[in-house]
Amino acid sequence: MYKILIIEDEIPARKKLKRYLAQVCSSYEVIAELETVEDARLLLSKKHDVDLIFSDIELRDGNVFEIYNDIVINCPIIFATAYNEFLMNAFEANGIEYLLKPYSYERFSNAWDKFLRLKGGLPKNYIELIGSLNNLIEVSQESSVDYKNQFAIKSNTGIYFLKVVDIVCFQADNGVIFAIDQWNNRHVMPQTVFVEIEQFLDPKEFFRINRSENVHRKFIDKLERYNKNTVLVFLNSKSKILKVSQTKTRDFNSWVGV
Repeated sequence: MYKILIIEDEIPARKKLKRYLAQVCSSYEVIAELETVEDARLLLSKKHDVDLIFSDIELRDGNVFEIYNDIVINCPIIFATAYNEFLMNAFEANGIEYLLKPYSYERFSNAWDKFLRLKGGLPKNYIELIGSLNNLIEVSQESSVDYKNQFAIKSNTGIYFLKVVDIVCFQADNGVIFAIDQWNNRHVMPQTVFVEIEQFLDPKEFFRINRSENVHRKFIDKLERYNKNTVLVFLNSKSKILKVSQTKTRDFNSWVGV
C-alpha cells in the first residue's frame, strides 16, 4: 500500500486529484491533506514514511519551496500547480513530474506510471536523466502559445475588444477576474482562473505579484518598500497601489531589474 501525502489548498483540486488517484491505484492511503506551508512543515519534520507527495506550490500562507529548501525529503514529489515558473525549482526538490493545471487524466496517469517505475528500482542512469529533461521540454512547449494583443469581452450589447497594451493590471475578486485599463475601467474577463489568462500574456510584460493581481510593466511608476520582505507597486493609473506578496518579492525584484 502506497502512503500518499497531499499538499493542496483548493478543495476542487484535491477532489480531482483523489478521483484520478482512485482510477490509477487500488492500494493506497492518503495519510494527510494539508492546506498550508506551516502544517506541511510540521508534518514533514516528523513523519518520514511517505511514498509520494502530491504538492501544489503557492499555498494560502506561502510557497512550498520554503519547506523543501529546509527539510530533506526522502520521497518523490509530483507537483500540480497553476504556475509554470517553478519548473527548475521542482526538479531540484525531488520532483519527478510537473502537472500544469488544468491537467488531464492522461497527464496524471503518465506521472503515476513514472512514480511506479522509479519505485520499482529502475536505475537512475543517463536514459532516465534524458527522460526527465524531455518531460521538462514537453511541459514548456505545452505552455508556450502565441501572446494575445487583445481580448474579446462580452457585454450586454455585444462583443468588444480590449487591447492588451491598455491593460494596467488584472485583479481577481470573488471568483471573477477583471482587467483594469489605463482609464480605470473594469472589464469582466471570460476566463475564471489566472492561468487561463496568463498563457496569453508575455511574461516579460506581465507579472503575477500575488494570488489575485497581475501587473503590466509599462504602467509601473515606482516601487516602495512596505516591510523587510514586501514591496508596494505604484501604477501610473489613477494612483493605484498594489502589494507584492512576500513569496513573490524576490522574483518580482529580479523581473523589474532591482
